[in-house]
Amino acid sequence: MGAVLLTAAVTTSSIAAIAQGRTATPPDISGYWELPLDGRHTPPARLATSVTPARLRAEANKNAKAIRWCNWVGMPTTMDVGRPLDIRQGTREIIILADSPVTPVRHLYLDRTAHISKDIFDPTTSGDSIAHWDSDTLVVDTTGFEPTHGVTAIPGGGFRTATSHLVERYRLLKNGTALSVTFTWTDPAVFATPHTYEFRYQRLEPGYEARPYSRCDPFDAERAAFLEGAR
Repeated sequence: MGAVLLTAAVTTSSIAAIAQGRTATPPDISGYWELPLDGRHTPPARLATSVTPARLRAEANKNAKAIRWCNWVGMPTTMDVGRPLDIRQGTREIIILADSPVTPVRHLYLDRTAHISKDIFDPTTSGDSIAHWDSDTLVVDTTGFEPTHGVTAIPGGGFRTATSHLVERYRLLKNGTALSVTFTWTDPAVFATPHTYEFRYQRLEPGYEARPYSRCDPFDAERAAFLEGAR
């Protein structure tokens, strides 16, 4: 009888533990986050042999034009635009908004396990992002990038294309005061091997409020002359 009661107790405990694990509340990464000067670890990328100096120059010229005309910069520049990131976590999606006039809002969908069909989804500079929690780590999978718009440069070398695949892993550090984000880009058209780098953001104080920013004016002649190197 004792053995039966013990077995029943263990079984009940195991079921409770499994249920608790399934319903465990994930960490909350909501808040304002700033990327400090020493928060970037970007090793050089190993580029495919098809990425010639001429191709790199063409991408650089395209990026300069996007900045000059105040285009949406898109990924991955959104994550390092020089202003704080506002991250808001919900049950169906997580939103990332950079405090900048040239960065589109990122939507990381928690309620989907597959990317939208290419027949329905038009590629964008941010791509289509689906996300899930792996224990205390948020894993974000993004495809569907628009290769001709925005700033395509990837930290460490290379650039995004229509065949780029990005996997990000978000994890809180230092009792929630720091946020580690590792980025891994895979694209046979650009990289000889997957390219990984890491950013570590610092959480801003609870009372932080977004600062107003100047509107990006593509018709500002002085700004245009500065960017184009005119004297």
